Amino acid sequence: MADEIKEAESAVGHALGRVDSLFDKFSSYLSDRISTFVAFLFVLISLGGFYGYFIVPRFPELSIYLLIAPLGIALIAYYNRTFATIMFLGILALTFIL
Repeated sequence: MADEIKEAESAVGHALGRVDSLFDKFSSYLSDRISTFVAFLFVLISLGGFYGYFIVPRFPELSIYLLIAPLGIALIAYYNRTFATIMFLGILALTFIL
């Protein structure tokens, strides 16, 4: 009985997948670098302000959709960790490319 429980626990642990293991590594790294992460969040907030100030007025007929789009992406990222990880890596890539 105990062996079956251990096998079930290992199967569940294996089923969590690579994204969860990467997220655990990232969270441990993040706890060491929290000040850098908070500064990064403020940079994202600033970029959102620039987005609202410069991009949205250029397309006034689409303004409501352009303002709601980041909220939709945030909602998807909240419920899907893989999507959130991909978006985070994309943001980092854009940060270093631009």
